[in-house]
Amino acid sequence: MDRIDCMRTFIATVDANGFAAAARRLEMPRSKVSKQIQALEEGLGIQLLLRTTRSLHLTEAGAEYYEAAREVIASVDEAETRARSGLCEVHGVLRVNAPMSFGLCRLGPLLPKFHELHPKVELQLVLSDQQVDPIKGGFDVTIRIASLADSSLIARHLSPAPRLLVASPDYLAKAGTPLTPQDLTRHKCLNYGYLQGGTTLQLCNGAQSERVHVTGPLQANNGDMLACGAEAGMGIALLPLFIVERAIASGRLVQVLPEWEAPPISINAVYPTARRVPLKTRAFLDFLTSELAVQSLAQAS
Repeated sequence: MDRIDCMRTFIATVDANGFAAAARRLEMPRSKVSKQIQALEEGLGIQLLLRTTRSLHLTEAGAEYYEAAREVIASVDEAETRARSGLCEVHGVLRVNAPMSFGLCRLGPLLPKFHELHPKVELQLVLSDQQVDPIKGGFDVTIRIASLADSSLIARHLSPAPRLLVASPDYLAKAGTPLTPQDLTRHKCLNYGYLQGGTTLQLCNGAQSERVHVTGPLQANNGDMLACGAEAGMGIALLPLFIVERAIASGRLVQVLPEWEAPPISINAVYPTARRVPLKTRAFLDFLTSELAVQSLAQAS
């Protein structure tokens, strides 16, 4: 039997969790599904599936072979599509997950340009401030703005994400302007997340480092919400530059303690491990890297 056909049948059987369901998905007799799996196991000389009357399970070797087979089939499908089209044309559905503020401030304005470059890519963008599992969510690319923990996912650095302490001119006129990090303990601070009892900010000025415990009237898991509170005079917020740059340019917000910096974080793209990254994913990552680099240079100038 054709090895590629057998691999496709094996993948469909695992995904459908059964021979009958795989047969319906592949529109072939159940007996053919069983024969192809048997032929694959005999050809490899290993058992891939443990069969019971009600279910089937991957063996340890089967689980490893399943992941490798998926990559092989994905590469074959991409190669066949490109050969049929005669072009290295980027196409397909690309599912992207990103934080709400970054999606609105950065991704939104860039998507029309990406569509113009790659009109046959269908973008499915999901904005959420909750950290999702890219694998379970079925995302090709997930944008994260933070220091990344160790993971089986591949991470690609896209751009730095400098953060600033900001407040409205009205708030500073009433409460005074902090001159040192410790002065923040006497101010209302707007904090990210839902940390009861406030949070601790770490700020650096060259070799100097200060840790300051701050509290305030608002905690939120969205940077735009904190920026709105800061503009309304509720207090001081530590926010990424891409969220507050327009408010600073217009004078609605001003930077506080400009000589003190928060620890650096960056904008990263994470995606599932694969020996061959799909063309649509590579095109999107290359596009973001280039465009965000241009924006970073514009901010620095």
